[in-house]
Amino acid sequence: MASAATSFCSPPLTSSRASVLRQCQQLNPNRLSFPINLNTAKRAPNLTVQHAPLPLKVLCARGKRGTTAKKPATSDPVYRNRLVNMFVNRILKKGKKSLAYHIIYQALKNIQQKTQSNPLAVLREAVNGVTPDVAVKARRVGGSTQQVPIEVGTFQGKALAIRWLLEASRKRSGRSMVLKLSSEVMDAAKGTGEAIKKRETTHKMAEANRAFVHFR
Repeated sequence: MASAATSFCSPPLTSSRASVLRQCQQLNPNRLSFPINLNTAKRAPNLTVQHAPLPLKVLCARGKRGTTAKKPATSDPVYRNRLVNMFVNRILKKGKKSLAYHIIYQALKNIQQKTQSNPLAVLREAVNGVTPDVAVKARRVGGSTQQVPIEVGTFQGKALAIRWLLEASRKRSGRSMVLKLSSEVMDAAKGTGEAIKKRETTHKMAEANRAFVHFR
C-alpha cells in the first residue's frame, strides 16, 4: 500500500517538453508540489505528507538545454537605421520608448544643424571611434581580483561604445539630454570627449594586464 501511495505521489519523469509543461501546469502555485489523490490518502491514513514535493528543476533536469537564437536588430521608423534603433533601446528607461525616440531624433537634428552634414555619418564615426579592440573583465586570480583582457566581437564592441557614449552624455553638465547627447557624439566623432578617454583607459588597462590573458 505504501508503494502504491508513493507511485501516486511522484508522477513519472519524462524528457518530453510537452509532458513537462503539462506537469508544470498541474503544480500547486502556493507550494510548488503535486497534490495527492484523495482516494489514495483515504487508503493510506498513515501518510502524513499531503503534497509530494517535486521541484521544477527536477522536472526539467532530463530535458536538453537549448540555445536561444539571437534576434536580428531592427531599424527605426524614420532613418531606417539599425544603429539608431540600438541607441533608442539603450537610452530607454521605464518603458518610455516614445521619449527615447524623441531624444535620439532631436539629437540627430541638432547634429545636422551644427555640422551641416549627414547626422548618421557623424553618429557612425563616433561609434567607430569609441568601439574598443579589447576589453577587461574581473577574474579571480591567485586569491586576488585582476582585470583580465578579453577579445571583443563586433556586436559586443558596438554595444560597449553605445553604453560609454550614453554614460558620458549623462555625466555632462546641463539638464537637456538632447544637447548633452549631441555634444558627446560630435566630440567623439572628432576624437575627444569622455567616451574616447574611457576607450583609451580600457586599452591601457588591458595592455598592463597582458600577463593574465590566459585566465580568460
